[in-house]
Amino acid sequence: MVPKRKNSLGGGGAIPASAIVLGGGEGRRMGGNKLFLAVDGLLLLHCVLDRICPWFREVLLAVGPKDASSLSLLLEGRSWASPVRVVVDRAPGKGPLAGLVAGLREMDSPWAFLMGCDMPWIQEPLVRRMWALREREEGVLCWEREGYLEPLHAFYSRSCLPFAEEALARKDHKLKSFYPQVPVQVVPEEAFADLPGHRRSFEGINTPLQLERFRESR
Repeated sequence: MVPKRKNSLGGGGAIPASAIVLGGGEGRRMGGNKLFLAVDGLLLLHCVLDRICPWFREVLLAVGPKDASSLSLLLEGRSWASPVRVVVDRAPGKGPLAGLVAGLREMDSPWAFLMGCDMPWIQEPLVRRMWALREREEGVLCWEREGYLEPLHAFYSRSCLPFAEEALARKDHKLKSFYPQVPVQVVPEEAFADLPGHRRSFEGINTPLQLERFRESR
């Protein structure tokens, strides 16, 4: 059953939430951290920021300690439609869950949208539709694609923080490890059926071939 829509696309302007962009991965298939991938002389991350900053109140870049200084230097002298901050992952090497925890600790909003730094095809209408369908004031808001919950294209409320921290402490590093402890609202894929190309929103760049595909599409 498709949830009743409050608004087709959730309105315009900034969504009253932060975005947490994960950038702590090793990028083995790409030969290095995807934070520093460049497309025609421009960081892939800059392309992502140009795209998403108008949608959110702020953007937090969750990175490991060894990348924080280099990334801060690369961001100097640039401005975006919303504030962009670097937050340091206190548990590097523990995967996306550690980045989520770092962002939830530092964000200035009650909600955050979690995504990777390698997702330049993210679709604004889909993100706004998700937010418009939100029915709870806390927990997780995610969409289901072919029976799979997408934790890296989802909204998380600040109330998730203690449960995510507990999962991290017990070394259960999967993003969905704490889902049983919080309210989870699942939006079925048919809620986006009228949005052309909505599946592209979750696509990331994991190989040189995909990077070339993105370069050609710009």
